[in-house]
Amino acid sequence: MNYLQHFNTDKVVEACIAGAGDFGRGVLRQARQMRGLSARIAIDIHADKAVEALRHAGVPEAQIMVCHSASDAEQAWESGFFIATASFETIKALPFDILVESTGIPDVGARYAEAALLAGKHVGIATKETESVVGPYLTRLAYQQGRLFTPMDGDQPSLLIGLLTWAKTLGFEIIAAGKSSEYDFIWDEANATVECNGVRYPAAGLSDLWELPPGGEREVVEARSRLLADIPQISVPDLCEMVNVANATGLCPDRPEFHAMVLRTAEVPTLLDLQAEGGMLQGLKRLEVFNCLRRPDELSFAGGVFVVVRCEDPHVWTLLRDKGHVLSRSERSAMIYLPRHLLGLEAPISLLDVVLNQQTSGGGHATTPSFDLTARATQPIAAGQRLEMRGHHRHIEGLRPEIHPAEPLSPSAKVPFYLLPGAEVIRDIAPQQPITLADVALPDSTLRQLRCQQDELFKQQYAVDNAEHASTLA
Repeated sequence: MNYLQHFNTDKVVEACIAGAGDFGRGVLRQARQMRGLSARIAIDIHADKAVEALRHAGVPEAQIMVCHSASDAEQAWESGFFIATASFETIKALPFDILVESTGIPDVGARYAEAALLAGKHVGIATKETESVVGPYLTRLAYQQGRLFTPMDGDQPSLLIGLLTWAKTLGFEIIAAGKSSEYDFIWDEANATVECNGVRYPAAGLSDLWELPPGGEREVVEARSRLLADIPQISVPDLCEMVNVANATGLCPDRPEFHAMVLRTAEVPTLLDLQAEGGMLQGLKRLEVFNCLRRPDELSFAGGVFVVVRCEDPHVWTLLRDKGHVLSRSERSAMIYLPRHLLGLEAPISLLDVVLNQQTSGGGHATTPSFDLTARATQPIAAGQRLEMRGHHRHIEGLRPEIHPAEPLSPSAKVPFYLLPGAEVIRDIAPQQPITLADVALPDSTLRQLRCQQDELFKQQYAVDNAEHASTLA
């Protein structure tokens, strides 16, 4: 695709950035280098952080105005200033085209996205936590308002949906699709350690598990996972992104907690194939995450996305294998991949596509609440405890993520993971127990209110989807 022709227009897209973290800063910075995108508004819970983000994007201090009211914001906009504020309400009447929601806070993401759509703005969502709970509802609300709600390039869901739909357009049979975990497993052979996210772990014996013997691939990969069990092999962000892809594409996990194997890049199509083909999967069109094991001098796959397809023409795929493409041992499947994501630096592609071409980077009308990201206890949790979301990865201590068929909120239903922050545990929870609504008292929030509206909107579809999932995953 020639992107210069794809966005052949004189219109400058105006974006508002909510959340002055790494993603939001990336968009602000890139907009300063683009002719077709302007980002003059930055919102953060602390207005001074929004000022800092604008300044780091190259905006002179004298051109930034902190605004505390709608009238201040209107005056600043008319005077050509860049605007920093702590409230979406302050700037929602300004004539921008699209909100970039990158706060990373589930309830704030819900509030800002709904308010922006009701104000007649498009929304690009980087707060995957919000999307995992109410993405289908916000997608429908956008259409009702004549606008679009979309994930953005720079995050794996959008990039994976793009790669997957590209493969489907070309008629490939889809075996599996997914991403690698955010941090590679880097093997230091001399010191018998594996480094992941800056931490070194002992890995004596990994040399014996480095190569996969023909016919023994699954056994060796399982042994790797046991050997490296001290390293987290699945994370909440990984599964959060995958549930959003599932709801946009119809692909499903092979099992609720994913296989999350420790694989070298060349091994992916061998293991992510049907069991009858020597792989781990029970069926086709599966979503998966793997942990990239590599030496320090090998290329990273951290956070990259992939699709595994069936090789239909042996002659063509032999030719492609000889050109360096990654085929399985049986040469019956191959992996096509993008080993990168550039956060906010490439998100503008999606912003331009929404505003100029009315094209979403997500599932669009196909988006449905097919699956939920849910939680299972990994330790005893006593009644009276309050669940807290912590850290960069938005995890909750004592809970592990899983993906299950979605269902409306009810006492017996598994609670969507990101409705749990701030919840009070109202009865003791045992290890390995899934968290249901009978276990917790959820805080009142915009996110919960929108989830209830989503449940009402899709109540007939839940039953149909659950029957289909039961058949597919049987």
